[in-house]
Amino acid sequence: MKKIPLFDLKLSVASKREVTSVLNSGWLSTGPKVVSFEKKVCSLMKVPYGVAVNSATIGLQLAMQAIGVGPGREVITTPFTFVATVNAIMALGAQPVFADIDPNTLNIDPDEIDRKFTARTGAVVPVDLAGHPADYNRIMKLCNRATVPLIADSAHSIGAAYGKKSIPLVADAAVVSFYSTKNLTCGEGGMVLSRHQPFMEMVRLLSRHGLTSTAHERRKNAVPLYDVVRPGHKAAMSELHAAVGLGQLADFKKQQKQREKLAKRYHDNLAGLTDYLESPVTYKNCRHGWHLFIIRLHLSSLKIDRDRFIDLMARRGIECGVHYRPVFEYSFYRNYLSLSPQFFPNAAYAGKRVVSLPFYPTLKLTEVDRVCEGVESVVIRHRR
Repeated sequence: MKKIPLFDLKLSVASKREVTSVLNSGWLSTGPKVVSFEKKVCSLMKVPYGVAVNSATIGLQLAMQAIGVGPGREVITTPFTFVATVNAIMALGAQPVFADIDPNTLNIDPDEIDRKFTARTGAVVPVDLAGHPADYNRIMKLCNRATVPLIADSAHSIGAAYGKKSIPLVADAAVVSFYSTKNLTCGEGGMVLSRHQPFMEMVRLLSRHGLTSTAHERRKNAVPLYDVVRPGHKAAMSELHAAVGLGQLADFKKQQKQREKLAKRYHDNLAGLTDYLESPVTYKNCRHGWHLFIIRLHLSSLKIDRDRFIDLMARRGIECGVHYRPVFEYSFYRNYLSLSPQFFPNAAYAGKRVVSLPFYPTLKLTEVDRVCEGVESVVIRHRR
């Protein structure tokens, strides 16, 4: 029987055409394709300013640096995230401060954020896990009261909305990812998005070594000289990656609708298994971005743990994943930051029972049925 992978990628004809045009142009670094991609993503998100970068990780770092995060500052974030969120904070010499999660959405809990503010807090960075928006109304109120900027790690949520608005319109800024597994892919890359122009001008300057112009701008305008007005980073997106993204944009809305259909099929098929697992929730006033479909096993109802469940699914030709192990489970962060799971009980519990099921636009509904049959077979066979 054909294996069902956790993720699969089929690039569009339009992406291949855009890449070919870049290869034929003789210009591969930042240029007109990047500019076009920035404009089209901003239009999609209905936000005025966007800066394309070579990863969402550096995008987060630039966004925090642009608001003054650095040594001696703290950044409140979630322990239930990919390590990139934490690495971006630490790369600036700042201290990550973790707040526990809402056990229903797996996103950061605003009440826990409120307990973590200090005079050193330089930013709050929630993560829209799996594509479900964080509780931005409550978090923004807390940030406004404390006069602390809110930078959203929206790596998963380019297709999401909070109160009918895209995430960069309800936060001070948001950073999206275009990694190969994401809903909109460039292969590699990310973008910082915001409605605040001076902030975005600083992000752009930092993304290109602090140079006042790019090489393509200098060639286009026949002005060979530039100035360097502050230290920066080599963070700009290439023309090749932007070309992939431009091509994928043509199918983005169609693929988002397919993700919604797949999620509904999963929900319908798994509805009878609530004694053994929980399906993802979508809170009122939110539109889920459906980057991942994460179930949570009720381990007290099963004779097996999460890892054994994944192994048994693999034997049925179904690849599953884990998003994520909490950062305090990794030896470096546990030791360097002196973290203990007892201070984050919701994240610790979720980390033992989350399972990501296969989820991507080319997944067929019949394949979803097969995955769900596998899930049912495993939990029924190994129930207590």
